[in-house]
Amino acid sequence: MKSKKRASWSNVKVSLSSMDRAGLVGVIRDLYEASTSNRRFLHARFVRANDTLGEYRDLVNKAVFSDPFSQRPIRLRDAAAAITDYKRSTGDLVGVVDLLLTFVEAGTEQAADLGYGDEAYFSTLERKVEETVSMLDGLPNEARGEAVARLIQLAQYQQKIGWGYGDYLADVAARVQRRKSKPARGLGQHAV
Repeated sequence: MKSKKRASWSNVKVSLSSMDRAGLVGVIRDLYEASTSNRRFLHARFVRANDTLGEYRDLVNKAVFSDPFSQRPIRLRDAAAAITDYKRSTGDLVGVVDLLLTFVEAGTEQAADLGYGDEAYFSTLERKVEETVSMLDGLPNEARGEAVARLIQLAQYQQKIGWGYGDYLADVAARVQRRKSKPARGLGQHAV
């Protein structure tokens, strides 16, 4: 019995390379019409609308800290996917850091306000904080300063959240404050 080959990007690429411009535009139009996430990706990549980052920020906020009375579940994976989509579509490091901080701020606020969270939840928040800190040196001065200020602001939750997460936020705030006084290595905006 002969097994079937699975479709891959290589197969798609071969087909696309044989299309003319009108055919490619037609395929992209079909993708655009197929889903909201495709539209959002294409807008972010090609249109650069003023509020593209705001749309992604709203997605992250709603996935992480949805209205507690709405019965909608918390969807950390959806929030992380929105950040990845933004990163892929724009390459905007400043926006990616903003979205990561939005994720952490919303999750931290939810934990403090509603007493929400468990080990996996806080581990996810900590990974997003570490991802943010790792990107600080790649930010322009002003954006780096804003990101550091937001990370330091998170330390206000030290006494309000258990699981060691509050202490972790205070440690991160102290770490970035020490870095703040040192000159940054990589200045300028880099594509992600």
